[in-house]
Amino acid sequence: MVETAPFIIALVALVVAIFWIILKNASAKIEAQFEHLAKGLELELEIPAPKLAGFVRNEPAVFGTYRGREVSISVPGKGLQGTRQIETVLKIELRDKTLSAQFIKAGMMGKLGQRDSKGAARWKSGDEAFDDSVDVRSNHGERLSALLSSEDRVWISQTLKKYKPNIYIGAGVIAYTELGLIGNEPARERFEQAIEFLCDLAETVEAA
Repeated sequence: MVETAPFIIALVALVVAIFWIILKNASAKIEAQFEHLAKGLELELEIPAPKLAGFVRNEPAVFGTYRGREVSISVPGKGLQGTRQIETVLKIELRDKTLSAQFIKAGMMGKLGQRDSKGAARWKSGDEAFDDSVDVRSNHGERLSALLSSEDRVWISQTLKKYKPNIYIGAGVIAYTELGLIGNEPARERFEQAIEFLCDLAETVEAA
């Protein structure tokens, strides 16, 4: 038993070292994508210092002004709705605070996936392909009919189908959320595209 003790200690140390390296490499990939976002969009970059010898690493964030409105991409400290699921949240400033809406992928879990919809009835656009793929709840369905072009509906339905994000409008914000972290180029490019789409949508809402 005494002879095996050094082996067990060495094995534990090796496992801890491997875990630390994996964690550091994953964090480095995420930080690189946020650095790219900050540089490309001319936003401020925040990278929290690691804790507990690097075993606890809070995720980076970017924030600032883009296309004349406040923008941020961050990862909330707690899991989604008290769970262990982590989501990345993009928020765009919306100066019109009267409209609220939530867009999620349609399906059996669609109604359950609607957060803070306050029991709003499902809105349908009349576009069969869109209505079959997207569950929308809104306090002003008639406004959405005028605001969302056919191109907007295609972008929303295709994005929700492929990546299963949620899109929220309300309280002066348009938000786009995805489960997981921005750890690679495709994910970063997806958020860059979402920023442009949501800024366009914000301008349309405010001009209506």
